[in-house]
Amino acid sequence: MRRTTYFPYMNTETSNNDPNRFIWYGVFVIITVVSALPLFGARLSDLGINYLLILFIHEFAAFLFFGHTFFSNIWAMQIRFNQSKEAGIWARGFLRKLAMSVTLTTSIIIPISGLMLIESWGGLHGAPWAWNAYLAFWLMAAISITPDMIRYGRNRNSDDPKHGMVSGAIRGNLALILTVYIICCMVLKISWITPFAKLTFFG
Repeated sequence: MRRTTYFPYMNTETSNNDPNRFIWYGVFVIITVVSALPLFGARLSDLGINYLLILFIHEFAAFLFFGHTFFSNIWAMQIRFNQSKEAGIWARGFLRKLAMSVTLTTSIIIPISGLMLIESWGGLHGAPWAWNAYLAFWLMAAISITPDMIRYGRNRNSDDPKHGMVSGAIRGNLALILTVYIICCMVLKISWITPFAKLTFFG
């Protein structure tokens, strides 16, 4: 009997038949650990780039990321659930192209430009609301963005349009909640979670 799991693949049997799965688990862990360092005091120089320019890049990338990810996923889900297999395969392939171009690019630009912006505040620890927003984005990346990019990049189930849809929907809803919290942090300057202590190395 097949068992299912939600991270990072839905079907355990399919995952266990993948000889390279531990390599990609390692890639996932490395990305997650490195991207967590700013939460413990790591900082990124703004390189002397104009603040307003960085702000424009950050905000534009954020709007593009949210709009594309939210609406394209709803569109693709509808087709993959309700249309023929051929239409579902086409929709999954088109969503893969969007994910590997728009989602991947913006998910890198957003945190990097955000860290550059907040450098004038003394890093994330100088602005607890920004630290909370970064934490939420980091969680979203660990839960949804990074696994999806690995999955779409490898494209092992391109002929099965419904593969991973249940897990994707669950992770997508969690990401939506985190996105709402990020917006609240940025607009209302809330910080419900106390920033972690800085590591001595970054002190």
